[in-house]
Amino acid sequence: MKLPRALKHISYNFRLYFINFKLMQRLVNTIKKVLILLILIFAIGCQSNAEDPKPDQLNPISLTKAYPGSISKVDKVELLDGSTGERRTIVDQKTIQQWLNKIKNIELDPDDNQEGRVGYIFGITLFENEKKTLGFIPNEINNIYYKNNEEFLKPIRAIFKEQFRREF
Repeated sequence: MKLPRALKHISYNFRLYFINFKLMQRLVNTIKKVLILLILIFAIGCQSNAEDPKPDQLNPISLTKAYPGSISKVDKVELLDGSTGERRTIVDQKTIQQWLNKIKNIELDPDDNQEGRVGYIFGITLFENEKKTLGFIPNEINNIYYKNNEEFLKPIRAIFKEQFRREF
């Protein structure tokens, strides 16, 4: 059975319309997804972290001030070489106290730039009775960045050299 010519033309036009409609639906759905993704990226980028310290709230600090409790109660120090991942643990009380006495009262000045950073060479964790009490790196204590201080860094470098038996 042959369809009249006019019906063939309508059938062909309907198929074209249907195909174009499906393509338009896909295009609209894709655009919606892209817009949602862009809005999410924009919203995440605009969020401020309420925990970030403001430059006018930053004050000089020493390890003694930053330490929660009495720093003289530290009974274990863990050293982490950030370049290799190697760890060394110090439990000798005399070594710990001599080293802490060299660095605990050195004032560290906060860095005006408090943007996050990655990587470090010297990672230090202090413990009391196997409980971690403070972890820090020479230029970051309690999520606040400090200016490089050679007086603070020199004893840190020395204990790393002694414990890892190589230069830092």
